[in-house]
Amino acid sequence: MAHETSAPADQPPGMTRPPALRRVLESTRYLAAIGSVIALVVCAATFAWAGGKAVQFFAAVTSRTGPGEDALVYLFESIDTILAGVVLLQVGLGLWELCVGDLALPESLATHTFDELEAKVAGTLVLVLVVRFLEELVQDPAPQQLLATGIAVTLVGGLLVLFMRWRR
Repeated sequence: MAHETSAPADQPPGMTRPPALRRVLESTRYLAAIGSVIALVVCAATFAWAGGKAVQFFAAVTSRTGPGEDALVYLFESIDTILAGVVLLQVGLGLWELCVGDLALPESLATHTFDELEAKVAGTLVLVLVVRFLEELVQDPAPQQLLATGIAVTLVGGLLVLFMRWRR
């Protein structure tokens, strides 16, 4: 016969304390906190990297030769990097909310299900792909390269959009 202990003050009478293994298993959800914190640290580094690209953009705009296509490339690279940081932010905060506990976040960052997190990440990745294509376009690539990039962006972006719609 299993040994039962008295119920803690926060449990209704008649309920027993969970066995040690159950408490250990329930505590493993905090392992997701490691992934969450890593994503948020990498997010901060990515935003700093975007700041460096923004400085390059301002330097190109204010150069003596005047803004050229380099300035647009730096601008799109900065936007692209910021969007990558947003993906990491969504993953970090989403993992925390899904596995560890609720946070006081605006609804645009709040995550209630894994499907919702996947859809947010996929939607932001579509924006990243579009900005990457604009980067390529501004650099005046060879027509074959532009066509190949356009096809790749369309296929991957289309698959992400289908994935988002199918999951809902």
